[in-house]
Amino acid sequence: MKHNNQLFLEGTNGKAVLLIHGITSGASQMVPMAQFLNDYGYSVHSVNLAGHGTYPDDLLHTGCREFIKKAEYDYSQLKKEYDTVFVGGLSTGGCLSLYLAAKHPEIAGIIPISSPLFLDENCFIAQKYPEDMVYFHRSMEGKYGIAKKYHVHYEDIPVVIFKALYDLMDILKKDDFLKQVKCPAFIVQTKDDAVSVPKSGEIIYDSISSEVKELYMPETGTHNVVLTDRRLDVFRKTVEFLENIK
Repeated sequence: MKHNNQLFLEGTNGKAVLLIHGITSGASQMVPMAQFLNDYGYSVHSVNLAGHGTYPDDLLHTGCREFIKKAEYDYSQLKKEYDTVFVGGLSTGGCLSLYLAAKHPEIAGIIPISSPLFLDENCFIAQKYPEDMVYFHRSMEGKYGIAKKYHVHYEDIPVVIFKALYDLMDILKKDDFLKQVKCPAFIVQTKDDAVSVPKSGEIIYDSISSEVKELYMPETGTHNVVLTDRRLDVFRKTVEFLENIK
């Protein structure tokens, strides 16, 4: 999937942002946000989740542990080059930003977007698939505008990969895990999200221990808000938040 090659944009302010996309998608999903942040001087690395950006079969052998291992690696590589590193992500990527912040208190700040602690029971991830079903087909057709260009995902998705997200959500909800997050946090959760139950954003905001935190809940934008008409509001507010972190 050449369109989902990882992307690194070098900035000018000496600060870096790691961006992680959502499950079944790819690094291109975060490119518009990466370009916007880079315009403000940030070095940005838009990376692939483990098992993504290659071939669907790779997801047959990918679980939560691999998601975490890849995110840890990507963060460690940026940290070698930059003293100040922020981590942001959409959906599964947002959950991983929370995980990394809990494990690495030196992270300068996080931007979890549409990060589910609970999934809408009607979304494709939460469906009850037959036990003998290996692949779920999700067509690329029907996309328009910026999403048509950047929301590039596997069309045949191994259903076993959905367990990786459930396992990650379970980690975040277990034993006050989120209380370990103490860095500044800008949480984005649209009210019309049909994948992540919108109350997830409020729970994240109330659960983390960060002294500096903000919850932005626009009325519209859907789950994939980084590729909708509301994206620029999210991007601008993200930059404002990052610029105000001392």
